[in-house]
Amino acid sequence: MLEMTNLVKPNNELNNISSSDDNSYGPHEQYIYDNLEYGLCPECVKPNMWANWCKTCNSKRFQRNFHNWTSGNEHIDKFIQETQLNANNNFELLEWIPYDRLTNIEYLARGGFGVIYEAIWLDGRILSWNCEKQNWNRKDINYHKNDGKQGYWVILKSLSDSSKIDEDFLNEWKLHLQCQHNAWSNFTSLIPLFGITQNPVTKNYMVVMMYAFNGSLRNNLSILKYNPNDKFRNLWDISRQLNAIHSLNLVHGDFHDGNLLYLTENILLVSDFGLCRLVSQPNKNDEICGVIPYIAPEVLRGKPYTKAADIYSFGIIMWEMTSGIPAYCDVPHDLNICLNICRGDRPEIIKGTMPEYVELMERCWDNEPEKRPTAKELANTFDEWNKKYPMEEDEEKRIPVPDNEPEIKCHPKSCSTSRIFVSSVKLNEILSGKTDILDEDLDNCMVTVIEHQL
Repeated sequence: MLEMTNLVKPNNELNNISSSDDNSYGPHEQYIYDNLEYGLCPECVKPNMWANWCKTCNSKRFQRNFHNWTSGNEHIDKFIQETQLNANNNFELLEWIPYDRLTNIEYLARGGFGVIYEAIWLDGRILSWNCEKQNWNRKDINYHKNDGKQGYWVILKSLSDSSKIDEDFLNEWKLHLQCQHNAWSNFTSLIPLFGITQNPVTKNYMVVMMYAFNGSLRNNLSILKYNPNDKFRNLWDISRQLNAIHSLNLVHGDFHDGNLLYLTENILLVSDFGLCRLVSQPNKNDEICGVIPYIAPEVLRGKPYTKAADIYSFGIIMWEMTSGIPAYCDVPHDLNICLNICRGDRPEIIKGTMPEYVELMERCWDNEPEKRPTAKELANTFDEWNKKYPMEEDEEKRIPVPDNEPEIKCHPKSCSTSRIFVSSVKLNEILSGKTDILDEDLDNCMVTVIEHQL
């Protein structure tokens, strides 16, 4: 579970604080530094940047250890070293994790951007420096699994054909950590990354990240159906994370229910930055990637992906939290559904949904991007609603999903993983009346599920 209990919101004088004489800090870091938020380091007597975390001392410790390890790739080594030198807390650093320190490695799934495994990390992630023992305190046990085994359970994301990595290949993880830093500065978090390892057989590198034991939002929609106040906390969480991404002039690019992960019932985190990029950066090879029900109509028609496109996806997620089912899961995800979305078709409003909620949701999925709210506006709204409609945290008072709850049945031609969409030209020709839609077009508008790492 994330240790977020020490987060304290800064005052309004945040932006007026000057830099210290020996470090260059952002406003949030400077606030912590000047207000001794986490006390003083017992060794250098400088302010800690996080609970039991002295950035100055820890950077030197990591640097002294650089010669003791290597990934075998200079770009990965440099990347890991930079995170260790700049980490303001233990969630902003990566480690090189030898593959033999991982055990019980088991296949979980194939996603849009790689193969996913679970494993036990024998050492566990770094927590803080132990001044008395002069070594790192590590978290080595987090959960019991059903098979009775213990350990620090992690997720491994295999980077296909990654035996030779350059700077561009690491872009997803650099953006993830950049957004993570900004999220922490705004008192929230993305799914944390822990390090990189390499499969000695395939030679493919693997990113090691936090295991979200409660699964994705898609796996938990039924719970929201019976505990409707949960959605206000959850949407407050992800809107703040989205705002942290957007404030860096970045877009997530693949915002859907499978990329939102639960650590607990009240902590929902954004993951998977495979399509994250600067707002000004065009689509790679003019390709449109994603899960069809969450792709904004203007993007389907070939226009650039903007922050407003992420907001459209957010609106679809809002609907799912009222319906308890994935959007458009009962129809084929083909050219026909793309046409309907571009023509203004949206999921049917669930009877009894709060009118203010409906109004905001409909603004999010408006056909005109400029009419959609910003992530900051969403965060402010859900902050208020979360206070007004608090989540029930007493487990005995929460409503369990009934045993006879009908299983969600998805159409065999629906798809919940990211794919490459290649029919913007055809789509625009049909919408403009220049050509008719043919039956064979419905199945041929997609390429296969993405097998490569962008």
